[in-house]
Amino acid sequence: MTAPRPEGPQDAWLARRPRLRRLLLTGAGMLLLTLFGLALLPLPSIAQAQDADPLAASVKRFLLTQTRSLGDQVSVKVHDNTARLGPCVAPEPFLPRPGTPQGRVTVGVNCQGEERSRYVQATVSASVRHLVAARTLEPGEPIDATALKWQSSDVTRLQRGYLSAMTDAAGRVATRRIPAGATLTEAMVRQPWLVKRGDTVVLTAQGPGFRVSRSVEALENGGMGNTIRLKTEGNQILQGQVVGPDQLRVNF
Repeated sequence: MTAPRPEGPQDAWLARRPRLRRLLLTGAGMLLLTLFGLALLPLPSIAQAQDADPLAASVKRFLLTQTRSLGDQVSVKVHDNTARLGPCVAPEPFLPRPGTPQGRVTVGVNCQGEERSRYVQATVSASVRHLVAARTLEPGEPIDATALKWQSSDVTRLQRGYLSAMTDAAGRVATRRIPAGATLTEAMVRQPWLVKRGDTVVLTAQGPGFRVSRSVEALENGGMGNTIRLKTEGNQILQGQVVGPDQLRVNF
């Protein structure tokens, strides 16, 4: 058996004061609970670290500015650890590709005093309103508003070229079979043909002080505003812009 520990002066002092002893034990327990709770707190997130990094913060502000047209529900996440790239004096972000950044994007950054640009990967997420087919559309079928409906989706899940305005689809023609519920894109619709290949159409040539019209052969189909190839009676190949049914124009 283990011999009992001799009672020291401090133990004897605490034994004579049971209330003080209970207070000390209670305080020690509360301290342990506090330390345990602090250990469970999450570490600073990567997003918070990025906000503290001037280069990442600059890229984030730039993308939020460039995506105002997507609405208010926009979030930006910078993937690269830009702090490892070193300090960037007076960062000037830019888009290597024109257009509204959506989904996974690359942002270039020019730093003062550096000849080479830096490139940072980021993701732009947003809930956007877009058009889907309300029913199945067949190739060549005219599209009107009754064949369309609105839906909201995360922009990162949408194909590029999705249609977000009724005028982008209504009044056009399906270029392929579009199942009901499918998101409409630019490649799925076209303008109605006002000029058809092989037809004889009128070409109007105009310039300062003159206007001449003649019959030509259309070598391509074309909708309003399209530029197509044509052949004159002398077998000369030219290009003209579709301006109406069986009407082409070329300006000099």
